[in-house]
Amino acid sequence: MKMKNILLAGVMAYMGISLLISCQEEGLVVNGNDISYINFNKDLTKDTTRISFEIYPLEEGMDVKIAEVPVEVAIFGKIQDKDLEFTISQDENMSTLPASQCILSEKYVFKGGQLLDTIYVKIKNSPDLKTTTKYIALKINAEGEVGEGVATYSRAIIAVTDRLVKPDWWDLKDMDGEYSTVDYYYLGFYSDTKYRMFLEILRENDDELFDGKDKVKLRKYSLLLKYEVAEYNELHPGAPLRDEKGALIEVPVAG
Repeated sequence: MKMKNILLAGVMAYMGISLLISCQEEGLVVNGNDISYINFNKDLTKDTTRISFEIYPLEEGMDVKIAEVPVEVAIFGKIQDKDLEFTISQDENMSTLPASQCILSEKYVFKGGQLLDTIYVKIKNSPDLKTTTKYIALKINAEGEVGEGVATYSRAIIAVTDRLVKPDWWDLKDMDGEYSTVDYYYLGFYSDTKYRMFLEILRENDDELFDGKDKVKLRKYSLLLKYEVAEYNELHPGAPLRDEKGALIEVPVAG
């Protein structure tokens, strides 16, 4: 029954995306000089931001985990030379996470003179996310000097769960757009067991959540994981460390 509910939520989200694009394509955005069109910087039909509360710490004095999620936005049309205030909201028709779990600021600011900027939204965990994945669809509110951009970039889709999921940065295709350097040069192929070990190393050595962008840190912590696996295997001859599927845990980083 739970699997049916997850599949149903996915189908409903897809239908909502298709309807949204179909409706907006009837009146394509005109690149005017008096309106600043703000888009999210991910294609909603391809790029879902995935959040796993398992990697977030429980802040002192809090009884529930809160994830602060970066969301990149882009601007075209009228490029402002001053800071531009705008608001966002949750598209209830495309969201399955209750609005009470998504904490939005009253106003956001797009810095003057920039084409790209990053805003942050806060999302609260809940017990049901231990067994399900829910979705948030954020939209730019068209008001004042701000217009909603092109259809395929008009929503930011965020998938939220409290189960461990493969992070976006592990899958980033940065070798001629075909291969992931994380797979081939640093951590090797993904498994939950390997990722949990990597997270433990991060928690012991770094206070910040790792986003995969700093390749110096990626190499450093990949090496620490490689040494940890080697040490375990040395202490357990004939029974090397394996992941949840029984595959050997291998870390290819050189060093």
